[in-house]
Amino acid sequence: MRLAAVLLTPLLATLTSGIELDFTVEIPAGTFQCYFQPVDINKHKTLEVDYQVIDGGDLNINFMILHGANMLIQDKMKVDGSHRLDLSLGGDYQFCFDNSFSFQSRKVVFFEVFLMNEHGQVDDVDMEKAASHDPQLEQNMKDLGVTIEGFRNRVSTIKAYLNKIEYHQAILRAHEIRDRSVMVANLDRVTFWSCTHTLVMLCVGGLQVILIVSFF
Repeated sequence: MRLAAVLLTPLLATLTSGIELDFTVEIPAGTFQCYFQPVDINKHKTLEVDYQVIDGGDLNINFMILHGANMLIQDKMKVDGSHRLDLSLGGDYQFCFDNSFSFQSRKVVFFEVFLMNEHGQVDDVDMEKAASHDPQLEQNMKDLGVTIEGFRNRVSTIKAYLNKIEYHQAILRAHEIRDRSVMVANLDRVTFWSCTHTLVMLCVGGLQVILIVSFF
């Protein structure tokens, strides 16, 4: 078991170096911004993009995925979205956020990009090529009743679970930020109107006092 524990750390470090990208970007009011991701069609077969607006205005934005001059996906005035594409062409893919309809409110957007192979995995690393054959190590593993194939399958399973955990944690963080932004915006709105109503009531009360005094 000690040998398995020693092997697990470097293998996990290698396995988790796949194409998983997440960003939090600010789109100023009246602007249109694009972000580029190169795709190697020999390695990547599926593209997945998740996004959500976590702060700013009414929490909506226009979103597009383009390849060259071709528009593959278009969302209008959405708070969030998730898209999955089967890739047939390599090159640079564009992820564009359009906030040109807003004159004052900037938008903060969290988005993730996943590039997956034909097995639906985000690994870019070939374990067979990354590994070096060590007869002594293989013999020690055999003595422990552990096979290379079995160990690799277990590590791949752990890695898949870690990917899911990381994905859901990122989504929960984005939801938390968005909920906090909505809460702060609502608090500011309530505070503003409360102060406005209080000021109006004081002014009306003062005018009433002045009118009553003027009668005597």
